Amino acid sequence: MKKLLAITFMATAILMQLLSEPLVVYFSRSGNTESVAERIAESVNADIFRIETVQEYPADYDELLDYARNEQRSNARPELSSHIDDITGYDVIFLGYPNWWGDMPMPLYSFLDEYDLSGKTIMPFVTSGGSGFSRTIRSIENAEPDAVVLDGLSIRDRRVHDSSTDRAIDEWIDGSGLF
Repeated sequence: MKKLLAITFMATAILMQLLSEPLVVYFSRSGNTESVAERIAESVNADIFRIETVQEYPADYDELLDYARNEQRSNARPELSSHIDDITGYDVIFLGYPNWWGDMPMPLYSFLDEYDLSGKTIMPFVTSGGSGFSRTIRSIENAEPDAVVLDGLSIRDRRVHDSSTDRAIDEWIDGSGLF
């Protein structure tokens, strides 16, 4: 009986996800994560939302690294200037970000603090110079313990604009079984 209930629950959850519209949420400074986010949104016909902060980040790469490191050290929660009016209609959230110093940029933490993603499926994706996800999947799971966090997609910065990225996105989405 428990097995039947579990199967029924999973089938219902999958059906609900198929009937709801997905949302791609991302933070990008250089445009790499934005490029991947746009391709995912196009692939699954999703709405897209860019996380933006009140405080602008330095354009200079070295200054940005210092700024990001200081934010991490102080566990900052930058104030967001962009907000989603109603997140309840989205059951699948693609969550994208660059890897900064082995972690998510702090605006991602601000986003996860602001929105309750309980009951939603989160599909993380990251762009990086080679660090991949580092410990960020665990951070998302800790911030959203009542969400389902699926395997993520890691794209190296130098491959963002390659056709191999399109194939990787398609395979990742197909492999999720949700679309």
